[in-house]
Amino acid sequence: MTQASGGSPRPTPRAPLPRRVYVVRRLVVLVVPVLVLALVVWWLAGRGSSASADPRQTAASASTSTATKGATKGDDTKGEATQDETQEQSALGDGTTDDEAASALERAAQAAGVSVCRVDDLDVDVEATATAFAGADKPAFRITVTSTLDDACLFEAGDANRRVTVTSGEDLVWSSTHCQGDDPESRPLLLGPGVPSEEVYTWPRVRSEKGCGSMQSTPRAGTYTATFRIDGEVVGKAVFDLR
Repeated sequence: MTQASGGSPRPTPRAPLPRRVYVVRRLVVLVVPVLVLALVVWWLAGRGSSASADPRQTAASASTSTATKGATKGDDTKGEATQDETQEQSALGDGTTDDEAASALERAAQAAGVSVCRVDDLDVDVEATATAFAGADKPAFRITVTSTLDDACLFEAGDANRRVTVTSGEDLVWSSTHCQGDDPESRPLLLGPGVPSEEVYTWPRVRSEKGCGSMQSTPRAGTYTATFRIDGEVVGKAVFDLR
């Protein structure tokens, strides 16, 4: 330090710093903001990825829940349909051995060298012989069965394969299965191509009960419907009146 003319000392000038010090300072000033900016961008990007992943997971969970509910509902609907079919068969008294009847018919058809007539192969027409039956007249129905096949086939025309019911509204008045027993009538019929087979079926005009209970009560006057089934499928109906 030097002594000034006025008596106060003057500071000694500092020596200049090395050039590398200035270079380092400038690098720090430039690099630090860039690093801070990069950290901010990385943090924001991470938050955005997490937020976008949540809706997808939620949607996947919702889709899985909907599919599960739909499958459960489908199973419930199927169960209800099966229960309805069981109740209908119980109401009609259809507890007979269709499989046994079909097996016997198939053996007979094989022995005859022909096929078995299926429901889809038949053209069935059912009509009442009169529009009304008075007094003690027993309602009768003309059944015409024609094969649509090009070759002959064997058809089970007896009660072993046929169901006949008479109803009035929702009231089951009579069923052919109620009193047919464990060995229903079997009547194999050979049908030629396009050749109709006719028979007349008569209802005894009485009520029946499952298990062949009392059949003495006489149905009252009114409108009735006779329904014919083959292999469990409805093939014809006839509406008539009792007077």
